[in-house]
Amino acid sequence: MRLLLSLLACLLLQLLSSAQAETFKVGVELQPYMPYSDVQNGQYLGYGRDLLDAFAAYQGHVFVYQPLPVRRLLSDFLDDRVNFKYPDNPRWNADQKQGHTLYYSQAAAPAIDGVLVKPQYLGKGKARLYRMGTQRGFTPWPYLEDIKNGRIILIQANQIDSLLAMAMSDRVDGVYLNPQVIRHQLYNSRKNESLVFDPDLPYQDDHYFLSSIKHPEVIKQFDAFLSNQAEWVQKLKERHGITDPLSSD
Repeated sequence: MRLLLSLLACLLLQLLSSAQAETFKVGVELQPYMPYSDVQNGQYLGYGRDLLDAFAAYQGHVFVYQPLPVRRLLSDFLDDRVNFKYPDNPRWNADQKQGHTLYYSQAAAPAIDGVLVKPQYLGKGKARLYRMGTQRGFTPWPYLEDIKNGRIILIQANQIDSLLAMAMSDRVDGVYLNPQVIRHQLYNSRKNESLVFDPDLPYQDDHYFLSSIKHPEVIKQFDAFLSNQAEWVQKLKERHGITDPLSSD
């Protein structure tokens, strides 16, 4: 697949009449989050890598990826130690971003975050959710009021495997994460139907974006790439198994 993508990127590059190569450092998350991204042996992988590589080749840029823990990624980005942040979202850490002018791209990938439960609890409603698990650093936006008033206890873990184990053993009543990521994790562990996304519970229908502080011109180029190569981008999503969980569960 990587060879095919590289070939396609080269063909796209040939279509560009004039391109001045620039090298940029892209800050990415140092955590397993397939099919969106992963870092293995220091190498950035997944949909994000293939999309950004193709854009860089198309535009004549060189992207160097800097995997960082989520919190440090934000601070390095705001302190100009990396030129771009991916993924990003205007709502994430909005208070820490105050005082900075950020430029966000068009949506680069869909990102629904919601609650996954055991199949026997599907459709049972929010009342049974007392202990909710999520990955450390994630914000369960639709449940913040319930967490604040103590109706829901939020339990965080560093690893997705730990969250899945908690849900399987009923130590949490549901897991708040991206259903695409959970599905990928369960498929690899051959536990496909152990947890299912419950669309009747509150969820956040959102997207991932590329962001920059000092390079709005590259963000505009990325927007043009997403628009001009929309069909190819859609096929890339499908190749990585990134679909709308509301229509596939």
